[in-house]
Amino acid sequence: MRILILSSLLALSFFNSLSAEINQVSDSKDIVERFMLPNSELIKPDEPLSSKPIQEYDFDKDGQNEIIAVYKKKDTQNHLKAMVLKKVRGKWKKIWEIPGKGFDVERMTITDITGDGTDDLLIGWMIGASAGNELEVFQWQGQTLKKIAELAYYHKLELLIRDNQTYLAVWQRYCCDTYLVDVLRWDGKKFMLDEEAYSEYYPIIKKFYEGKIREMDAWFYWYSLADAQIKANLMEEAETSIQKGISFNQQNQLFEELQKRIEQKEK
Repeated sequence: MRILILSSLLALSFFNSLSAEINQVSDSKDIVERFMLPNSELIKPDEPLSSKPIQEYDFDKDGQNEIIAVYKKKDTQNHLKAMVLKKVRGKWKKIWEIPGKGFDVERMTITDITGDGTDDLLIGWMIGASAGNELEVFQWQGQTLKKIAELAYYHKLELLIRDNQTYLAVWQRYCCDTYLVDVLRWDGKKFMLDEEAYSEYYPIIKKFYEGKIREMDAWFYWYSLADAQIKANLMEEAETSIQKGISFNQQNQLFEELQKRIEQKEK
């Protein structure tokens, strides 16, 4: 009997919790839709997979979450919007809105890019298959969001948490299905390459190109791998990759430029 009662209480607790969560999502959606343009629809970002078109975060630390949403006009492509709503004296107000870029939303992430203890808003706009995506970074300043950086263009992006700060592993398409990779850290004014973080991330890049080379041995894989090895300060391995690439008797000038980068770093 006690087990039955306990099971019933647990089930009721779970149901109440789930109902509260559903109601909260429903309430946020209702609030957001009041501020959207007519004939508009919410957009679910592609990344991360768990993304939702509506997110909440207490940017100003007043105990009340702001609501962040992305949406677009129905039956159109290049009419995107992102906005933030804030509850002021019991009423919701739109305190920030920007037009989007491109034709869709690649990501909307709330994470601490600056390392100041308050999360920032990252929005990635899909520009095109060839160009890739453009990232905009917004920081909470003076009761609103202000853009502090943009990153154009990337085709893949991974967020790395290191020392309570979010770093960006940026993959930009180089040739065919190869990428040039950078690991960037915000230094207070701009994004800059972080060699230490790059060295930690390098095994992921190496594994990627080892798999590609097993499938097809091509100069552009060796070129991209050598580029990564130079950035990770693995000069001997980079020399080997350069020689492998040169053996194809193609694009030798590009490999000579890699060789010059090694010589400059070794001075």
